[in-house]
Amino acid sequence: MANIDINYVFFIGGLLLTIAILASKLSAVFGTPILLLFLAIGMLSGEDGVFFHIVYNDYSSAYFIANLMLAVILLDGGLRTNFRTFRSVASESVLLATIGVVFTSAITGLGAYLLFDLTIVEAMLVGSIVGSTDAAAVFSLLGNGGVHLKERISSTLQIESATNDPMAILLTVVLISAVNQEATGAAQIAMIFLSQFLIGIFLGVTFGFFARLVIPMINISSGLYMLLVLGIGLCGFAVTASLGGSGFLAIFIIGMVIGNQDIRPLSYILPVGEGLTWLAQITLFLLLGLLVTPHKMLEYAVPGIILALVLAFIARPIAVFLCVKPFFKRYTNKEIAFMSWVGIRGSVPIVLAIYPVMKGVPDAQLYFNVAFIVVLFSLLVQGASLVVSAKLFRVYAPASDAPINKSELGILVSDDFALYNYEIKRQGMEGVSLRTLRFPKRSRIAAIFRDGHILKAQGDLLLKRGDIVSVIGHSTDEVLFNSVFAQDKPPKYLERYTGDIILNGSEKMNELSKAYGIELTSFEEDMNLSEFMDYHIGGFAETGESISLIDVRLTVVEMSGDKVNKVGLTKLVKETYANNHD
Repeated sequence: MANIDINYVFFIGGLLLTIAILASKLSAVFGTPILLLFLAIGMLSGEDGVFFHIVYNDYSSAYFIANLMLAVILLDGGLRTNFRTFRSVASESVLLATIGVVFTSAITGLGAYLLFDLTIVEAMLVGSIVGSTDAAAVFSLLGNGGVHLKERISSTLQIESATNDPMAILLTVVLISAVNQEATGAAQIAMIFLSQFLIGIFLGVTFGFFARLVIPMINISSGLYMLLVLGIGLCGFAVTASLGGSGFLAIFIIGMVIGNQDIRPLSYILPVGEGLTWLAQITLFLLLGLLVTPHKMLEYAVPGIILALVLAFIARPIAVFLCVKPFFKRYTNKEIAFMSWVGIRGSVPIVLAIYPVMKGVPDAQLYFNVAFIVVLFSLLVQGASLVVSAKLFRVYAPASDAPINKSELGILVSDDFALYNYEIKRQGMEGVSLRTLRFPKRSRIAAIFRDGHILKAQGDLLLKRGDIVSVIGHSTDEVLFNSVFAQDKPPKYLERYTGDIILNGSEKMNELSKAYGIELTSFEEDMNLSEFMDYHIGGFAETGESISLIDVRLTVVEMSGDKVNKVGLTKLVKETYANNHD
């Protein structure tokens, strides 16, 4: 009998996983948020569902599994967060993740007080549970929607989502204590807050640098590196949480410390991490879908939807405006409006809603069901409109053409050579000769593939759509290769004029990067503009020569001997440029 039960569990688990993965294709076809599909499959398979009628109401195991899955998702998010980008938006992100959560929770709590038969403390508990955004939801939706946000906006939202859990947990724990009439003084609240952040940051950095020390020293199978990172990350999460810190913050920092090290195993870590993250997201949302009982949730449907509207249209916009507008002038009103709308709620509020159930709070099902309704509304309305809103508020950025595949060659320990394969897709690349393409001087075109045949990479060869171009270059130059194959006009027809802005060749690239959003490698950050132009042109520049990056074109305007004296900068996306200067 035991074997039958185990086999049944394996079969149902495997079937749900298969259905969820196959259903992910529907997300792209119909524009449905993929996480909502996972949640719906769980609900349809649950107690009130139409498929398996699985009765799952074990909140303790759900809490354990949900925390584990969230930890995996945040670890992978940290691995993919660029530290330079993090540093540039840390102030506004942390402000949104702390004071912003307090404002959002308080205003939403007032709405709950008016909508439900609750005391003011109980209503504030509802607000704190739904007060934090969800990184997994936001960036899963963005990735599947095909929208590429401006780096500043994208990074602010991601880091806010990764760091706002401590404040949401703090508010939830404190308010549960107040509801249960357990003494919680101001000093105790301050200690909980400080320990969550300070211990989380300290141990996150400590475990992260321990991993950075260990990983390059060992030679193991490529598939084991991510498992090693996961093991260290979970150890850091557990130790941090045991000592009163935020395990979620710690594991995000561990990932970021590891991901910003220039080491060869990183190319093995990231692909495996992506697979683990997808598994974690599917498991998490299927589980939460099974946990809810729809007929009980319907009792709170109308006030729950009204509360979701209060959160989306009043609480979140006020919080974002108060945290960003007075202190960070570089954000336009449209960007602030978009950040307000993209306060997507996902798995975190539902996990926090399990806290009252486990702590024996009176009428605990109200908190869980209301949180679930808010999450459903957020994914269905805000999530489904993400693509439209990104374009409406003009916060999208043109995507560079990524390689169809790439593989590091294992020649160097750091900044290794890699083979990049690009498919010619854009009409602007049709008929372009190889000699007109500008690559960094330390890279080479290895081969051209056409109709299954290999062609010699000769300068007079004209490209056709469908060709595969194989390029060998350093891993830090990938963003530049991407920009070459993203041309909408062939290079020989590009307009030759000085540009929108004239820059001096002596200006530092790290400052220009901040001012104009130019993507740089660590190698390029120490260059001035003259050196940068020489480097990318592949020798001494001449007047009129230009290079195209992701969304800017740089043209040599004036030479002084063999030095670039003046450079014209042209924004390739005019509406984005205009929006930044509203």
